[in-house]
Amino acid sequence: MSQKLAIDGGTKAVTLDQTKANRWPPLGEEEFTAVKRVMQMPDFYEEAYTLEEKFKDYIGSRYALAHNNGTAAIHAAFFALGISPGDEVITPSYTYWATCMPILAWGGIPVFAEVDPETCNIDPEDIKRRITPRTKAIIVVHLWGLPCEMNEIIKIARRYNFKVIEDAAHAHGAEYKGKKVGAIGDIGCFSFQASKLMVGIEAGMLVTNSQGYYERAMALGHYRRLNNLPSESFYRRYYATCFGFKYRIHPLAAGIARVQLKHLDERSRKRNENIEYLDARLDTLPGIKTFKTPSYMKRVYYQHEVVLEEEKLKVSKDRFIEAVRAEGVKASGERYPLQHQQPIYKEKGIPLGELPITEKIRDKMLSLPTFPQANFDLLDQYAEAFRKVATAYAKY
Repeated sequence: MSQKLAIDGGTKAVTLDQTKANRWPPLGEEEFTAVKRVMQMPDFYEEAYTLEEKFKDYIGSRYALAHNNGTAAIHAAFFALGISPGDEVITPSYTYWATCMPILAWGGIPVFAEVDPETCNIDPEDIKRRITPRTKAIIVVHLWGLPCEMNEIIKIARRYNFKVIEDAAHAHGAEYKGKKVGAIGDIGCFSFQASKLMVGIEAGMLVTNSQGYYERAMALGHYRRLNNLPSESFYRRYYATCFGFKYRIHPLAAGIARVQLKHLDERSRKRNENIEYLDARLDTLPGIKTFKTPSYMKRVYYQHEVVLEEEKLKVSKDRFIEAVRAEGVKASGERYPLQHQQPIYKEKGIPLGELPITEKIRDKMLSLPTFPQANFDLLDQYAEAFRKVATAYAKY
């Protein structure tokens, strides 16, 4: 191939069609059949109960409660823990807004903590620095599908007597020391939105090993089911109203998600294989750093991120992205704005400060496709595109 960069008039490195390689979500005859089956059921909502049973068995939790989306599941999780006005909840800033905004909904105060730049997950050492007498909980995010350091986080939480919520919206099937994420903390929350590893089009799930948290979460937004709780349950009395929300999953979404769960591990295996193949080639190039997975973790890839080390390059991140795009690479900068920089928190009088480590690593991120259906020929072309650009722009 020509070594002249495509941005300078050279030949593009990536010439293969990428439409199928990056197609998501994978919906086909099985999902269509499931939708038809649910529509013919005498009680549509039985499908949700079946999904819950299947999912809790897969995750390894005692209870699972299906929701209409992952945000609702997180909202219910904070309610289950009793987050009240003035309670502090430690959270990363580098995340989707649904991790943090439900804290405000219950009158809580988000306390933003730094991430570890080697993982982009919340840093256990910085968690310790954020603890106060008002700390009631922490919500951790297994960002992009890489598990957090859960043993350290649980140890800190038990020492200081606060609860742990896992935002596992990116991490269906990921494992930490042999245990699936979501079932490690006090409550785990998943999203089945259309871009996620397991799709319900729009749906979510709350999992827990606590009967009390399960019943309280149900009382928030699943009024129809409270009559089915044990007779001694405190929450049965609210069966006619619940606590004012309606969070049950759509039955058709439950049907789709059941099918998706069957294929989750195999589809994640294919993504992992493709991303690891490409990352092994990117790791040899100047100015590009990939994320390493510790041997005691099993990660998945909701998104594929690499670090661009501008200090090793002669051009800016924006110029580098422009150049690899010209080669045919589908690349972009990071899409999540940092939460501690958003005006809503300041407007509510929440002290924010700066998170220099988080801010620095976020600015270095380069987002690539996850290649759910790619072959190695396309990945080789991606590797060649990056080799051309990184070599041309390296400082050495």
